[in-house]
Amino acid sequence: EKDNKTMDEKIDKILDTPFFDPDKILDDDANNGGDGSSSSNPLTWFANLVKNDYETAEALYAGVFFGVMVILGQELLRMYMYGDG
Repeated sequence: EKDNKTMDEKIDKILDTPFFDPDKILDDDANNGGDGSSSSNPLTWFANLVKNDYETAEALYAGVFFGVMVILGQELLRMYMYGDG
């Protein structure tokens, strides 16, 4: 049971780790001499959007995520039906 609890703790730690931390990204940008409005870095732009307009950032993320998943699904279906070539 000790191993099982350890595995549960590992899984909890993985699930509790943020995938995208806008504060860390903006801090890293500021430490590298950025002003926080760097339009050349899309990650900084998205971090600013998350901080300033969370609903729009969430909708944009969901739209891009589902768009990529639909395209991936279409390509996998095409490869299954017609082969790799």
